[in-house]
Amino acid sequence: MINPPVDRVRGAPFITDLSAYTSARLRADLQSGITVAIFAIPQVMAYALLMGVPPIHGLYAAMVTSIIAALWGSSAFVNTGPTNSASLLTAAALIPLAGNGHYLEAIFVFTILVGIFRCLLGLSRMGLLVNYVPESAFLGFTVGVGLMIALGPLHHLLGVEKSTHAYFPYRVYEVLGHVKEINFSSLSIGLGTLVFMLGCDRWSRILPTALIAISISTLAVHALPLQIPVVESIPRGLPRFHTPEVDWSLIPSLVIPAFAVAAIGLVEAVSIGQILAVKHKRHMNFNQEFFGQGISHIVGAFFQGIPGSGSFSRSTLIERAGGETRFANVYYGFFTAIALLLIPAILEKIPIAALAGLLLYIGIQLVDLRRLRRLWKTSKHDAVILVVTFLSTVFVTIEFGLLIGIIIAAGIVLNRAGELRMFELIPSPSGRFDEKPYDPGSEHEPGDLVALTVYGELFYGVSHQLLEQLNEIAQTQQPKFMVLRIRRAYSIDYSCWNAIFDFAEAFDSQGGKLILAGIRSDISDLIAQARMQEVLPSEQVYPQGSALLQSFKQALDYATQQVKDSDRLQGCWQDYIENPVLLTEQQIEDINQFLKGDSIPGTPKE
Repeated sequence: MINPPVDRVRGAPFITDLSAYTSARLRADLQSGITVAIFAIPQVMAYALLMGVPPIHGLYAAMVTSIIAALWGSSAFVNTGPTNSASLLTAAALIPLAGNGHYLEAIFVFTILVGIFRCLLGLSRMGLLVNYVPESAFLGFTVGVGLMIALGPLHHLLGVEKSTHAYFPYRVYEVLGHVKEINFSSLSIGLGTLVFMLGCDRWSRILPTALIAISISTLAVHALPLQIPVVESIPRGLPRFHTPEVDWSLIPSLVIPAFAVAAIGLVEAVSIGQILAVKHKRHMNFNQEFFGQGISHIVGAFFQGIPGSGSFSRSTLIERAGGETRFANVYYGFFTAIALLLIPAILEKIPIAALAGLLLYIGIQLVDLRRLRRLWKTSKHDAVILVVTFLSTVFVTIEFGLLIGIIIAAGIVLNRAGELRMFELIPSPSGRFDEKPYDPGSEHEPGDLVALTVYGELFYGVSHQLLEQLNEIAQTQQPKFMVLRIRRAYSIDYSCWNAIFDFAEAFDSQGGKLILAGIRSDISDLIAQARMQEVLPSEQVYPQGSALLQSFKQALDYATQQVKDSDRLQGCWQDYIENPVLLTEQQIEDINQFLKGDSIPGTPKE
């Protein structure tokens, strides 16, 4: 995520697009909208099936939420509606209610809660949170969701009784226990749909392969004497306004799962929206997108819609089909409504097993082997995050799968950040300073002058290491002057400044002098406030300058002038005093390139 989302939520962002709308954009958006509607109708019906509700509610959600989210969101391409993860999360949250008469009403209430959370996140400008979801955790979650989507409708694929157990692995185990009761007609239709989709995968971007597969399966079921379930009766007409019946006793148990659906859906929407925005050199307001996603779900629930989010597949297709503005998704909603008005009798004939085969295909497609291999070879830490997130999603709880991955990632980052990176700077005849790390057991030559540099974040997690390392250097190398360069420390918190001050006092009492180089100009005020001028007077504090190594060179000049016995210096420092290090133009250029990030050597050089 490269866009810091600080934008405010606007009331009617679509008005700006209307003012610049042209006939060419209208044609492009109409073409894109009808194309995606043809592709998506079987998909949203399958997602409703995955959630355990009649497929018609997937169509209702596709109509209403896509239109409202497009008008009040930020992205020109993000298509909002039923998705795989939202369906799974909702089904997992409400599985205790599955089978009773209040299940559908509970889903509508759940949808409202999801919308409220998304609106609140947008209005409170919390889009920044998306930046803290590591790619490895999201990939592990996606793989887990893919497996659950593939196996979730297994009972429909096999034509056996559904398990109502809340624990997903046990549900699969229970369904497989009915293997002797398999309906081979259902299995043939489902696997046939899968094989067709896989075989036509290379053409899926230009042909409505899902629609073709479902159509062939529907024709096969009604042309052959096959006894398998089909989609329930489709209500005629558009969705009617409906106020959900709220069972207030259920609300506390729905809050955390609703927040999980809201948060994960926003990660999905922003991820695909940001990719497409960068591709087309457009700006994306994360907070506006959050608000649009939220208000669309609140409105959608009152028209019998189910939870969803931004769809990767449909959003990408909107863009590839030539969509220019947010109105492409508005037209998608209208065309879905037209299809419901014109062909409900055809939709009623779709075999459930074919939709299960479509879900199996979607689940398989979510497992991106290329990205998995790349991640596995790139970082073992990220591989651990991926595996833990995947296992948590499938074997613990899908609601907290991604959260557990984020927590593990944060722990790994804190552990890595908690490693103090300190080096001794040693002048070399080549005209540069070599760096020798302070690793456990490493040997460093004693002498009256020691120059040090630190890298990274100096925060409370390394404060004890910093104080111990400085004390160890003072004891083992016994310097009279210690130059500490902190220009490459990104930030220094109170704990680390306190460690530096404590060491400076102890070192001063032993007759030594700590010299600071490369500090911010305002640190002088900090030293004064801490009443440390006696042990860190102005001649021992060198603020960072505009020239490369300027303050470090000044600190070294002061230290070498104070040395009274050159025999107590390391040989390299004796040579330095006689012939101060002068960097060549090429060396200065190399350092500048490194500081800009153009090259990252194994050990930083200055």
